[in-house]
Amino acid sequence: MKKQLLYFCLLFIYSSVFAQKDSSFNSSRIVIIPYQSMMYFSDADQDIAHFSNNNERKIRNEMRNNVEANVYHQLLAQFDAISLMRATSLNGEEDLARIYGATRYTVYSKEMKQEFAKEKGVDEKSSVKKFMDQFSHKTKKQTFWVSDSAVMLGMIGDPDVFKNLFSKYNEKYILFITQFEINTSNKNTLEWMKQKYTREFTIHYNLFDKSGNLLRAETLTIKGENENSVKEINDKYIIVLANKLKEIITLTDR
Repeated sequence: MKKQLLYFCLLFIYSSVFAQKDSSFNSSRIVIIPYQSMMYFSDADQDIAHFSNNNERKIRNEMRNNVEANVYHQLLAQFDAISLMRATSLNGEEDLARIYGATRYTVYSKEMKQEFAKEKGVDEKSSVKKFMDQFSHKTKKQTFWVSDSAVMLGMIGDPDVFKNLFSKYNEKYILFITQFEINTSNKNTLEWMKQKYTREFTIHYNLFDKSGNLLRAETLTIKGENENSVKEINDKYIIVLANKLKEIITLTDR
């Protein structure tokens, strides 16, 4: 565990060598990295495609676009948000390709988070801790919860990625949506055939500072019903997840 932690720390701390003593960066700017298409995991696409009269590939694309759009628009209320999926005039797609190509994914555990915080001497802000405690997963009846266990971490191995992003966008934060999941209960059972099932929608995210130091890594999950309409899923669940994510980042920034 200590070797993994040391490797993790070095990976994200080495970038501090280029942290410029320059106050010109935008203190309210956040760059959004949407998840890679391959980091979408769902057992519901066939049903959603059938009821939406569409094909599964388009369903996956629409889900990715919806997650990106909602996170972007929610953050615009508090930050100068730049989504690399939208930054066409700044060649954001090239930045995305470079980031994806340099990223190795691994599971980030609660224990690793605690050891990392202890090593860095960083304490959770009381306002953020209060929010997290309020939405920790305590009962099966909960419809929304936040977890810092088993988070998909995007480890960006190219030392120049964060340097180049900062020189180009002058951001304060980088938000990396690393994974999106749709999980169905009662799959392949009689209840499922009768559409008596529920679904859970989960966003994995990593929040970095401008130098590439990891600030937060959590999953946000909301429990849904048996909707098979992309619009309904977006309006009832993805919007809520994006709003909660905005709340966490806003509290972290204060």
